Amino acid sequence: ALLVIAAGGPCKLWDVIRARVDVTILQLKNITNCGGSILRWPETQYHIWTLLNIEARHLAEDYENRRLGKTAYEAGLAHVDTANAKDAEKARNMMMDAMNQPMLKTLVLIGGGHTHAFVLKMFGMKPMAGVRVVLITRDVLTPYSGMLPGHVAGMYTKEECHIDLVKLGEFANAGLIHASATGIDTKNKLVMLDNGQPPVPYDVLSIDIGCTPATNQIKEITNPESKITRVKPIDGFSARWDAVLERVVSNPEISSGKQKKPFQIKVVGAGAGGVELACSMIERIRSELKKRGKPTEHIEMGVVSRGDDLMGSHAPPVRALFRSILESKNIKIHLGCEVVDVLRLDADEKNEKNKKSAGEGGEGRGGILVCKSGEKIAYDECIWCTSAGAAAWLKETGLSVDARGFLLTNEFLQTSDENIFAAGDCASMRDYPRPKAGVFAVRAGPPLNKNIRALLSNLPLEPYEPQSSFLGIIGTGNPEVAVASKGTMCISAPWLWGLKDYIDRKWMGDYTWVLGPKKQKMAEMMEVTPPQVATGPAALAILKEATMRCGGCGSKVGGSILSKVMARLRKHNVGDIKQNPHVLVGIDSPDDCAILKPPAEGKVLVQTVDFFRSFISDPYVFGMVAANHALSDCHAMGAQTVSALAIAVIPYSSPPVMEELLYRIMAGANKVLEESGCTLVGGHTCEGPELALGFAVNGHVDQDKAMTKGGMGVGESIILTKPVGTGALFAANMRCEARGVDVKNALVTMCKTNKVAGELLSDYGATSCTDVTGFGVLGHLHEMVKASDVGATINLSSVPLLGGAQACIRKGIFSSLHEDNARLRKIIDVDHKLREDTSFPLLFDPQTAGGLLASVASDRAEKCVQALRKSGYPHATIIGSVTARKNGIRVLK
Repeated sequence: ALLVIAAGGPCKLWDVIRARVDVTILQLKNITNCGGSILRWPETQYHIWTLLNIEARHLAEDYENRRLGKTAYEAGLAHVDTANAKDAEKARNMMMDAMNQPMLKTLVLIGGGHTHAFVLKMFGMKPMAGVRVVLITRDVLTPYSGMLPGHVAGMYTKEECHIDLVKLGEFANAGLIHASATGIDTKNKLVMLDNGQPPVPYDVLSIDIGCTPATNQIKEITNPESKITRVKPIDGFSARWDAVLERVVSNPEISSGKQKKPFQIKVVGAGAGGVELACSMIERIRSELKKRGKPTEHIEMGVVSRGDDLMGSHAPPVRALFRSILESKNIKIHLGCEVVDVLRLDADEKNEKNKKSAGEGGEGRGGILVCKSGEKIAYDECIWCTSAGAAAWLKETGLSVDARGFLLTNEFLQTSDENIFAAGDCASMRDYPRPKAGVFAVRAGPPLNKNIRALLSNLPLEPYEPQSSFLGIIGTGNPEVAVASKGTMCISAPWLWGLKDYIDRKWMGDYTWVLGPKKQKMAEMMEVTPPQVATGPAALAILKEATMRCGGCGSKVGGSILSKVMARLRKHNVGDIKQNPHVLVGIDSPDDCAILKPPAEGKVLVQTVDFFRSFISDPYVFGMVAANHALSDCHAMGAQTVSALAIAVIPYSSPPVMEELLYRIMAGANKVLEESGCTLVGGHTCEGPELALGFAVNGHVDQDKAMTKGGMGVGESIILTKPVGTGALFAANMRCEARGVDVKNALVTMCKTNKVAGELLSDYGATSCTDVTGFGVLGHLHEMVKASDVGATINLSSVPLLGGAQACIRKGIFSSLHEDNARLRKIIDVDHKLREDTSFPLLFDPQTAGGLLASVASDRAEKCVQALRKSGYPHATIIGSVTARKNGIRVLK
C-alpha cells in the first residue's frame, strides 16, 4: 500500500516497475563495459547506473503519457536542478507580492544565456519586493545549446529550441531593453548601450553574454565574402545556418551534377560540438537534396582539428567510436591542422596562385584554410567552431579577466567588483576552471540566483563549486545513433537519442510553454510580504512614507527629481531640447505657463491630447510610443506640430529609481518630439500606482489644407499605412503567450512616426484622413464614412496584419477594448464565413501608435502607396474603396 501511495497510484506504480525492468536489462547488456580498462570497470559501471536512472524516469513518464494519451512531457527535470523551485517554494511565496511595493534597488542582467534564464524564471516565481529587474539583450531569442545540433539536423524547429526572452522577461516582470551592452562604468554603476539609449544604472549587475569564436586574429573570418560561418555567438547561428543550407542545396552545379570536384564543406574545430555539428549538417544537407531530387554524392564534409585526435576532452573509446562514425558518413578528418590564416580565392593574384597549389582539397570556391604545418585545405563553405573567445569590451571594464579575456569570478560568482556577478561562457571561476559547456551555465543558475538575492538583501553569500565532469549525450544527425560519454563511459545505442530528447524538451518546457499557464495560476493568488531588501534607515523611511502618501500636493513628483531629469536631458542632448521660434516662454522659464505665438496668417491652431499607462517593459521605448501616439492626431490632419505638454505618472520608489524612470520615458519621448519638430514646453509629473505618460500637443495647419474625417468621395481608394494587431499582441504578451519576435516587430512599427506619411498623403491630395488607434480600423472608418455621408468596401485580404496577431486570435486572446469595438459588427455587411476568418476580428483591434487611414483619388492611390513604401512604410497598401452611402460598410474577402 505504501508503494502504491508513494508511486501515485497502482497505474503509476506499474509504469515505474516496467521502466525499472527495462533499464535492468540495459544494465545487464552493458555489464562488460569497462571503459577500455578493467581497472576502470567500477567507475564506468557507476556512470552507466546513473545514466540508466535517468532513463528509468524517462521510460516511466513515457509509459504514463501513452496510457493517458498525452503528447508532451511535463516541464522541468530534477537532475538538471532547474525545476526544484516548484518544490522548494510554497505557492504563497511565488505570488507577485512586489507589485505594490516601492522600488528600492535595480538588478540589471546583461545577456539572456542559460544562467540568466533561470534567474529570470525565479524572479517571476518569487519576485523580490522592492527590486526592479532589467534585462539587456541583443536578441529576443536565445538558443538552448543542447538542442542546436538537432535543429541543424532538422529534428527541431527554431521555436522548439529557442527561449523567447520577451515571454520570459514578461513572466519575470522585468524591463527588457533590446540592445547590446558596450561597456560598464563601475564607478557610477552604469551600463553603456549601443542603440542610442541613455546608460542604464544598476545596484547589482550580472553578466551572461556567452562568448565569441576564437579567431586567432584571422581577419578573413569576419569577411562575409570568405564564406566562413561562425557558430558563436550561438544566438544568431540558426539564421546563419539557414543561409548556408540554402546556398548549398540551391547551388546550380550541385543540382546539375556536372561539377568536376565535390562541393567541400569544412568544419574548423574538432571538439564534441564541431563533430556533432558536422554529422548533423551532412545528414540535413543530404536529406534536403533528396527532397529536391538532387544528387548527394557531390557533397564532401570535413572536420579540421588542430590536435592529433578528435574530441580531446573525451575518453579514448569515445574518440575511437566517433572516428568510425565520421568515416561511415564519408566525413574527412584533418588532424594536426591548426588554421593560422584564410585566403580568399578572389582576393588577389597571390590567392590565385595558392588556389592552384592547394593540396588535397583541390579548388574551392570559398577560400583556403592555411595550416601552421603548411598544409592548405580548400573549401566552398566553412563552419568555424573553435574554442571560445571573450567579448572584447569586457577587458575595457576594469574588471579582472583571465588570459583569454573572460571575466574572473570567485566562489560566489562575483567579479572583482562585488556588485557585479558573471556566469556562463563569458566567465571563468578563479578556483574552479571548467570548459565552456552549456551544462555548467545551466548548473550555475541556482547559485547565481541565491547570491544575487543575498547581496540585494545584505545577507551572506553561499559558495559554489561546480561539478568536475558531466554527462554528454552526443547526437550524430541520425536519431538511431547517439553516444553517451562521461568519464570512462562510452555507450552507443538507439535509445540514447530518445533520452537526450526527453532531457532537452523538459528543460526547455520550463522556459517556454509552461510560462503562460504558470503566470495565470500565480495571478490568481496574491499575498503581499515585506520586502527583504528593506534594510537600512533610508529604505525603511521610504516604506513608511509609501503607506501615507497624501496626494494633497497633486501627488507631484519632487522638484529635485524633476530638476535632475531636465539637467540630464540637456547634458546628454537627449531629444535636443532647443528654441522654437513659435515658443516665447517654454520649459527653460520658471513660469507656470508656456507662451506661444499665434499661427501665421492663413493657418489655424490644432490641438489634441492622449494619455495611457505603460504596457511596454522598456521605459525608453514606452516614451517613444507614447509620444508617437499623441503626435499622430496632428500628423493625420497634415499639421506641423509645434509644442507639447507632458503628463507623467511615476510609481513611488526610491528617488534614484523614480529619477531614472522619468528620465528614460522623457528621453524616448523627446527623441520623437524632436523628429517631428515639436518642442516640449512643460508638463506635470505625479506619483501613481503604475507608469503612465501622455501629451497635449499643439500644431499649425493651413486652414484649407487640413485633412479631416469628413472629406471622402465616392470612387476614391482607401489607404492604410501600418499593419494592425497591436491590441491582440500585447494582450497576449501580458499572458506570456505572444512570440518575442512578433512583439519586437510590433514595437518597430509603433516607434515609426506618422509625420512623413501625413505629409505624403497631403501631397497626393488625400481628401480625408485619421489615425488608427483605440477604435480599430472599422471603428475609425465608420467615423469617416459617417462624417462624409458615404459607404466603403474593405478587402479583408488586403489589410496588413502584424506577425503573430492571427495566432493570438486563434488562442482566443483579445484586447480588453475589443468587445466594445466589435459591437460595430452588427452594422457591417460581411459574409458569415468571413466572420470566422481569424483576420476579421483584427479589424476591430484597438491600436496604439497605429498608422494612418486615408482616402485618395483612385488614379493617384497606387503612386501614393509606392511613395509611402519608399519612405519607410513597407506595409502601406490600398485596403478598399469609397462607395455610395446606401451600401454602408462592406467587408469582402
